[in-house]
Amino acid sequence: MSREILVLGLNPAWQRVFFLDKFTPGEVHRIQKVKEYASGKGINCCRVLQLLGGTPRLMHFLGAGNGEKIFDELSACGIQQVPIWIRENTRICTTIACNGDTTELVEPSPTLADSENDDFAQTLNDYWDSTQYIALCGTFPQGFNAKMFNDLDFSDKHIFVDAIDGIDDLLAKGVDLLKINMLEYCKLLERMGIPQVKSSPQFWKMTATAVLERLPIKNLVVTEEDAPVRAFRLMEKKFQGIQLQPPTITVKNDIGAGDSFFAGWLYAFEQNLSFESCLAKATAVASARCEVERPWNLSLDRVAELEADLSTKVERLE
Repeated sequence: MSREILVLGLNPAWQRVFFLDKFTPGEVHRIQKVKEYASGKGINCCRVLQLLGGTPRLMHFLGAGNGEKIFDELSACGIQQVPIWIRENTRICTTIACNGDTTELVEPSPTLADSENDDFAQTLNDYWDSTQYIALCGTFPQGFNAKMFNDLDFSDKHIFVDAIDGIDDLLAKGVDLLKINMLEYCKLLERMGIPQVKSSPQFWKMTATAVLERLPIKNLVVTEEDAPVRAFRLMEKKFQGIQLQPPTITVKNDIGAGDSFFAGWLYAFEQNLSFESCLAKATAVASARCEVERPWNLSLDRVAELEADLSTKVERLE
């Protein structure tokens, strides 16, 4: 039986997607099709994790009309939610999807009041003792009391992070997974004062080793669009690095590809799969997600097909 994973998707959005055959800034466009649905990193992760057979419980801030729509939609599909209701309306994310490319226009997040932070702290405390697996998805909303969160006792928890801002204290405590993209990785290296000589053939080994020696991160994963996905860890203080080139596919909508990857790794980890198998599973899930319009259209048969192929193509980085 799958263990419940508490997913902290603290910055959700109501998603509007405009589908176009051609998009040129500055011109008038007649939209062919519009889709609206609940979105945000935590929501996307939960959708995919549930499809894979996981048991997510989503804690998120929801406000006003958009928040109500999100809550109703996720309730209808059976995702367990722990909403923290706030005064401001949940933000809207508008996406222009054109021939496999996406342009995103993201509204600023709501600003939390002190009382709303207090509600979050009390609600999280209600679930804390019974929760072992915690996944932090995305940025904190404006006004979020990150210190309160980082001061919690994580000693008996498995922590998975798909975020980059406001998490330094959390990383210093130790996490099972940090999943970030290349831009976020460079941002982390800059914060840590680690040189970025990208022309060096030893770039990945040198930088990843420096990060893992300074921070108690068990698994570090870096994604980079069509480039290979790279994963790193230290085993008995010895560097281990692997990479996997995503398959060539026809992209229908890549919104939430990284969130789907994160969900795939969570599920693989919870199933006690190997380091290499976690990478293959997560990459297969992210690729299959890009072939369909929305996360919940994900085909498990397609995931299995991609995973079987990718599992033979994992390369070691020396």
